[in-house]
Amino acid sequence: MSDIEVSNKDILKHYFASIVVYGVIWLLVSIWPLYESVIEKSYWNYSSVLGIYYLLYIIFALPVFFKFRPKSIKDSRAIAILLYIKRQFGRVSALERLKNFEMTEAEKHAFVITFVKAFFGVYCVNMLCTNYIPTFDYNVSFVGAMLNEAVSYSHAQGAIAGFAQFIDDSADMIINLTFLVTTLVFTFSYLTEASFLKNKIKYADITPLGILACILCYYPFTSVVSTFIPLYNQSLIPTPNPILRITFRCLLLLACIVSMIAILRLGTKSGNLTNRGIVKGFPYNIVRHPDYAAQMWILILLFIPVYGVAQVTLLNKILFTFGTIFMLFLYYLRAITEERNLSKDQEYVEYMDKVKRRFIPWVF
Repeated sequence: MSDIEVSNKDILKHYFASIVVYGVIWLLVSIWPLYESVIEKSYWNYSSVLGIYYLLYIIFALPVFFKFRPKSIKDSRAIAILLYIKRQFGRVSALERLKNFEMTEAEKHAFVITFVKAFFGVYCVNMLCTNYIPTFDYNVSFVGAMLNEAVSYSHAQGAIAGFAQFIDDSADMIINLTFLVTTLVFTFSYLTEASFLKNKIKYADITPLGILACILCYYPFTSVVSTFIPLYNQSLIPTPNPILRITFRCLLLLACIVSMIAILRLGTKSGNLTNRGIVKGFPYNIVRHPDYAAQMWILILLFIPVYGVAQVTLLNKILFTFGTIFMLFLYYLRAITEERNLSKDQEYVEYMDKVKRRFIPWVF
């Protein structure tokens, strides 16, 4: 990072370049067919929310830049992107055009970081608008009502019976609420970056393997993957045996809570593919990837009851098995590519020496 004073010209160039880049991204994601085909447009949707966010940036970013003059403006990613695009349209020879097409390291980081913010930011806002915020009031009310019933049931049948009834009735709603919390944290992480938030991006994973390992777990790529390797994606598979059903739901709920705690611990640093600072406290002092471990745990818990569902054919059960194994492998691949990127930081190398296991304490 340059130590030269940030001038007014630097600020203006960065501000207007950012407006252009962010505006193009907002326009593209607003008309992206893969989202348009699955999302029913309403006043509260990802496009309008991102449009409001973009408008707020236009209004408030410039005075903030003039007030605080962040040094990162000297290495503006928006300017790097526009200069690279401009370079492609110059009147040069074929050999020079090929040379211009090749990106510098700074340009690769600029494109990848912008892609990460756009792709995952849109995904998170979309999930909030489509799945979690519209059902928030219902989920909270339902959980509250079931809790009152469980208390009454406990007085008659005992605390364990009351707890079991509560989990059986409301596990799905509680899980949705944990997803709401984690998605809110992710959204804030992807759409913001500032020194006072302690999430300034040090560098990004610009390798194709690192990028693919991460984005294949998310829509719209999951729709392509599931075409060839289907997953059983029903949130809570019906299990006739009440003891097994409640046990599975307790384990699933515990996994979701572990994932939520891990993401809350990361906070503003929770963006994928980028090093935004290292977290060492609980639960990262037990395993290096507690969130990925919880996600793998959830996949296994959702898969196991498939073999007890009569309407699922043997062929589909085999395909679901391969689909689950593939997704587990993706999370493993995400972990090792993430570590390869973070290991550029000596602090993370020292952290790896202290916390030996990736997913399971003392085992793996």
